[in-house]
Amino acid sequence: MNEDMTRQTVTVVMTVKNDPAGCALTLESLISQTRAPQEIVVVDGGSHDNTPEVVRAFSDRLSQLRFIEAPGANIAEGRNIGSKAATGTIIATTDAGCRAAPEWLEKLIAPFEADPRTEFVAGFYQIEPQSLLEQVVGLATMRGQLDPVDPATFNPSGRSMAYTKTLWERAGGWPAWLGFSEDTLFDHKLRRMNVRWAFAGDAVVHWRPRTTLRKVARQFYNYGTGRGHTNIGARDFAYNLRNLAILGLATALCFVAPIVLAECAPQSFSPSGGEGRVRGTMLALLVATALFLYFYIWTFHAKAVRIARRSRNWRAYPLTILVMWIVLASNLLGYVIGCSQRFRHRHRYQRALDAYMGAT
Repeated sequence: MNEDMTRQTVTVVMTVKNDPAGCALTLESLISQTRAPQEIVVVDGGSHDNTPEVVRAFSDRLSQLRFIEAPGANIAEGRNIGSKAATGTIIATTDAGCRAAPEWLEKLIAPFEADPRTEFVAGFYQIEPQSLLEQVVGLATMRGQLDPVDPATFNPSGRSMAYTKTLWERAGGWPAWLGFSEDTLFDHKLRRMNVRWAFAGDAVVHWRPRTTLRKVARQFYNYGTGRGHTNIGARDFAYNLRNLAILGLATALCFVAPIVLAECAPQSFSPSGGEGRVRGTMLALLVATALFLYFYIWTFHAKAVRIARRSRNWRAYPLTILVMWIVLASNLLGYVIGCSQRFRHRHRYQRALDAYMGAT
């Protein structure tokens, strides 16, 4: 092992707001790590419940715990505050509500020790559902839960990653101007910088998916807004918007086609034109139905079958389809709103994006 590397210290940075139970779960899991961090920095974004008291209650069991209150700070700002305050040369991040496996930190730090040139390590996560809905949401929406990820293209979540403090400084920190999808943009920034990147698939934190469909909709609306602010994944969003436009056009034809066909080709129908309108409506409806089945049933069918088999519950099939509809609709709505905000407030979003991605 490199001698310089053994002298480096590790700081775990965690952000929280109004989540006393989630914060307690995460801190409890950090107590049981096979490799204890030299420092734990918890940044509170302005909780108005008993979260601060819960964090401070762990001080007796975690002597290395530091608590920073930063009212109004978003997740990216909180991670910047924690990273700046960190005394460790390596910073590991996670989120309140995650339960770190006992060997999480040890596995996450191992690539730095194996190769001192390593600057960033992508950890992993596994869902920990407590209901069928949570299982479906996790399997349907979280990468790596149904199929293995490709380490070359996997962009990790801030709930399980580590980086050197010098890299954080060189990258310009986390994008504090961005309220959502901040970890995706941070990943893209680091890939553009061509840093020494490693994947630690066995560095796992367990995470509970959203518990209600409303929370799922809010989650993916926020993700979509963040993607609209950053223009990440624009091609995929354009594809889905195109499909929606095609379906909308086909549906509109259900009302327009009967009139047009009856007027333009009355000889093909009954003298009154009533039969022509019926046939035209049926034809347009058939096209619209076929498009809907293809875009919004068949597209998700294979995934829904696999999730139903994994859960051993046939109800998971229609539930998966419903979840994917909600995810798609919420994501698209958020993306459209985010794009609109990016164009209307260019200084806040587009110029900030250009400056952030251009700085190295």
